[in-house]
Amino acid sequence: MAWVAATAIAAAPLFAGAAPFVADPSSGTIVIHAAKKGLLSSFAHDHRLVAVRWRTEIAYDDTEGSGTLEVLVVVDAGSLHETSPRLGESSRATVDREVASAEVLDARSYPEIRVHATGVLAPPRSGEAREGELRADLTLHGTTRPVVVPFRVESSGDGYRAKGSASFLQTQFGMKPYSTAMGTIGVDDEIRIEFDLSLRPAVRPPGGAAAPVH
Repeated sequence: MAWVAATAIAAAPLFAGAAPFVADPSSGTIVIHAAKKGLLSSFAHDHRLVAVRWRTEIAYDDTEGSGTLEVLVVVDAGSLHETSPRLGESSRATVDREVASAEVLDARSYPEIRVHATGVLAPPRSGEAREGELRADLTLHGTTRPVVVPFRVESSGDGYRAKGSASFLQTQFGMKPYSTAMGTIGVDDEIRIEFDLSLRPAVRPPGGAAAPVH
């Protein structure tokens, strides 16, 4: 609850004149995939970590079909939860602690994973989803690196549904991929993030606009 209160969404648009949209875990998912590796990897399992606490703010300007976007995603680094069906609840809890520990994400020192990105949607086509590509700055483990994020967006009610994925290397962010048993069982350096977001119009709080996102 403290994290949610500290990162309350500002409903002001990031772009002047752009429409603000938001997404949260109640209607979308952010999933992190980490593949197993090592000589004895057949005895291990791939990891599927779901972010439990996160927020997304998006400013969307479609003036004359331009489809300009600015995106902010903030994930509570300590909220990643293992969901691999091969593991029992006790083993999942152990993975959660290991991921948040100083040896991996170090969630105590770096409590947030942040993505700040801009991009442009392709012109709309009748009956088809629109595609685009975000140029993002990913901040993880105290380090910021550029990441390219391809995605698709389609209309959904009064908002949009956005899906996409991106990959990066842990070592690019000063992280050492987890390994045990003298390196015969471990996690691959490459991490893949998938997202499926339901974007809805942001509701401005009474009394005026909030401060811009930063």
